[in-house]
Amino acid sequence: MNKEQKITRSQYEYISNKLETKNILLKHIFDISCLLVGSPDLDEVLEHIVDGVMTGQKFDRAAILLLDDSETRLDCLCIKGFSEDGKKRAQEKPIVISKHDCYEKKVINSGESLFIKDIRNDPSATKIDKIIAKYQERSSVLYVPLKLKNRVFGMIGVDRYRTHMDITQDDVESLSIFANQASILIENARFYKALYEEKILSENIIKSSFNGIIVSDITGNIKRLNARAEEILGLNNEDLMHTSLRDIFDLNEDQKKGIVGIWKKREAIRNLELYYNRKDEKRLIIDVNVVPLLGINNNIQGLVTVISDITEKKKMDDHMVRLDKLAALGRIASSIAHEIRNPLASIYALIQYLEAEFHGNIYHKSCFHNIRNEIDRIEKLIRHVLDLSRSVPLEVRETNIQDLLLSIVALVTQRASQKGIAIKTEFESCDVVLNIDPDRMKQVFLNLIINAIDSIKGRGEILISTKLASDENRLEKRMLIEVRDNGIGIPRSVIGNIFDPFFTTKNMGTGLGLTVSHKIILDHGGSVEVMSIENEGTTFYVWLPMTDEESLDIL
Repeated sequence: MNKEQKITRSQYEYISNKLETKNILLKHIFDISCLLVGSPDLDEVLEHIVDGVMTGQKFDRAAILLLDDSETRLDCLCIKGFSEDGKKRAQEKPIVISKHDCYEKKVINSGESLFIKDIRNDPSATKIDKIIAKYQERSSVLYVPLKLKNRVFGMIGVDRYRTHMDITQDDVESLSIFANQASILIENARFYKALYEEKILSENIIKSSFNGIIVSDITGNIKRLNARAEEILGLNNEDLMHTSLRDIFDLNEDQKKGIVGIWKKREAIRNLELYYNRKDEKRLIIDVNVVPLLGINNNIQGLVTVISDITEKKKMDDHMVRLDKLAALGRIASSIAHEIRNPLASIYALIQYLEAEFHGNIYHKSCFHNIRNEIDRIEKLIRHVLDLSRSVPLEVRETNIQDLLLSIVALVTQRASQKGIAIKTEFESCDVVLNIDPDRMKQVFLNLIINAIDSIKGRGEILISTKLASDENRLEKRMLIEVRDNGIGIPRSVIGNIFDPFFTTKNMGTGLGLTVSHKIILDHGGSVEVMSIENEGTTFYVWLPMTDEESLDIL
């Protein structure tokens, strides 16, 4: 009876110990499973797992080794209980699967747990196993694989270095159960880490992009944009939130329908050039590309709009085209000028002879006068063309630019007043002296102001202003002269041609006024630009260079 009671008590103690071990195991499994609720950092997850192994399974030392993304190298990502030198060696010397023949490689290849009770006397121990055992002061080791869906991606390695307690089959089974749950948690953490890193990478790419990037919903309402888009548009994120793309850009009806059509037809809009008016009154030319933003199931989730400021590029392209046209005109002008002038001289001489013959006939006299006027007009046109084709020396002298502009205003004031047009001036400084050819520059601004008067139908206003400005692409200071009107504007379809020789929208005129003006400005080392909105008005911007002394005199 006593013997039976003693056996029963032993069995009871065994079962109790086993149940206690299982309860501890379940508790630690529950503890690490709680991490699945959030999206913890991978290092934090590995720390919890190693702590659970050491405290719950009563192992003295533990390490987690994971395969890298290429699955060619086994890295020690978390290790506890070892000496500082042992930790350093484990973390700095990864196991290369193709190169190192060792216990760890066997676990990866087999996907099975491996327990070595005595490494020194183990006949399967390789040279590398013995080197690792030596530096880690290890006599025995247990490795349990970490795997999901039969794919091994790492392992947990443990030993009882200090207590020297035996590692039993129950220990192997408990650690295997724990490792199964740990595998789910590690893969979950790695997945979230990959997503987070991809998100950060995508955000950094967008932030560092030279292009502006705008994300909107399928109707064009803006949801997000990068810093470059804010810079180009001159607006911040808050200003643009819930604003429609169609309200930002100067779109016609077809273009507005095209943006909506992306959702229906799944077609992108490529290289659309649009004008954009910033709050600081800068008018930009923007290259716009709109593509559908596709979701997981290839459904359109919104629109991605990529914008680039091509204003300076367009200016340079237009400038080069104008120079090419002037060069082409020059090649033909000199060759045909004498071919026209020779017969004109003969006609002029004949007219003088006929005038002498019919000097008493009033009708003939009027006809000969008209013919001479037309000959003079042709001669003037030839001179203009030749001036465009060759470099005419400038008679440069110090000139007060404001005085020059006021003298031009005085010449045209009566003509403007007759149409009910007011001419106003705004000069930033009254004593700006530039080294220019005053007669040639007078020709430029007289032409611009007369064009402004002609563009206004009915009553209106012309504003002439000057200010010291610095070009974004240049270091030196330049004088900016603006001639702004509120006339009918220039149609977008022809604004690129207004500096072309012989191009005109007037019923009368040679079409050389702006071409000659442009050439004069270029000869002074300056530049000219035009911005215009139909039915709102036109502004010509003339930049003239200033010497350091001239800019210092203003400051």
